[in-house]
Amino acid sequence: MVRVQGMPMQAAERRRLEQEQLKAERINNIIECTFGLFAEKGIESISMNEIASQAEIGVASLYRYFSTKEDLAIECAIYAWKMEADNFKKYFATSEYDMFSGYEQIKCLLEIFPEALVSQSSFFRFIYYFDAFIKKEKVSQARLHNYEEAINVLKDVVICAIEKGKKDGSITFTSATNLSLRGATTNELYFSMMHSLFSMAQKLSLSGEMLYMDLEVKPEKQMELLVQFILAALK
Repeated sequence: MVRVQGMPMQAAERRRLEQEQLKAERINNIIECTFGLFAEKGIESISMNEIASQAEIGVASLYRYFSTKEDLAIECAIYAWKMEADNFKKYFATSEYDMFSGYEQIKCLLEIFPEALVSQSSFFRFIYYFDAFIKKEKVSQARLHNYEEAINVLKDVVICAIEKGKKDGSITFTSATNLSLRGATTNELYFSMMHSLFSMAQKLSLSGEMLYMDLEVKPEKQMELLVQFILAALK
């Protein structure tokens, strides 16, 4: 018999915990199935009926868990960013990373992008579709609070690396002739770098080989060059 703090767990309590676990598993399955659909086909074109069918549940059950498609899309976005943070965590959550200079930390983080463009293309496509959907539906900032918190996990890591680089002298812009780079705030540097990288990743994931001219340079090579441009500017 299961015990809680040395006492036998009552049958009612055990059933409650089992039901909560089952509910959590169902919600996670819905989110995973929905993320796959949204990343492949976009959000606008996918109906709640199609989501329910993919998740192998009734549409009424789906609405009990998520009252609107907006709510479900936001949960998918939180799930997507947590996955992406885990992908980056393999690199920054190590003792070796802690020993790097600020510039070396930024270099380590940015050099993940060319590989991520290939292995995480569904993430970049989904984020593009999500942004467009949220803007179209005019979802309030308040409803996006948890989503923003999920993004901030990665933001905090990059911000810390930039600030460390400024303090240890590894990020100085000594070779930069543009004075605006030297005077840029940490937040300005963060958003300019990351928006550039994510915008390119989204574009290449969605239509990287749409035209004949797109075949002249591989998408991952373009991403690698952008990373090198940014790193060169930081020196």
